[in-house]
Amino acid sequence: MGRVSLNQKVINSLGSWGPVDRDMRRRADRVASAARGRGPIDTGEYVSSIGVERLPRHGYRITASAAHAAYVEFGTRPHEIRPRVKKALWWEGAPHPVARVWHPGTTATHNMAEALELGARGRTHT
Repeated sequence: MGRVSLNQKVINSLGSWGPVDRDMRRRADRVASAARGRGPIDTGEYVSSIGVERLPRHGYRITASAAHAAYVEFGTRPHEIRPRVKKALWWEGAPHPVARVWHPGTTATHNMAEALELGARGRTHT
């Protein structure tokens, strides 16, 4: 995975000059589009929460605002799931209710970082 370094002093010196700002917005939109195109689509909530936010001084931020975005990006460790309201867990296809289950964890996708890496290489068109 690559690393992107930004020279904030140079960025601040550019100000909000129209052509630079428009170019930055187009780049941010392409990175966000690449992130949406690469994201998992179980319910679509994560992918639809990816957006571009204007920063107060200069630049843009690409965010994923879904409540579970961090779990998608960084994964989870194996963990136990216990019922919160009822005394047992049950789901469609389960042979019987159970008191607890062991979740094997989820693999991190690093979706946003990979979209930014593609953006740095100029390969964000999806």
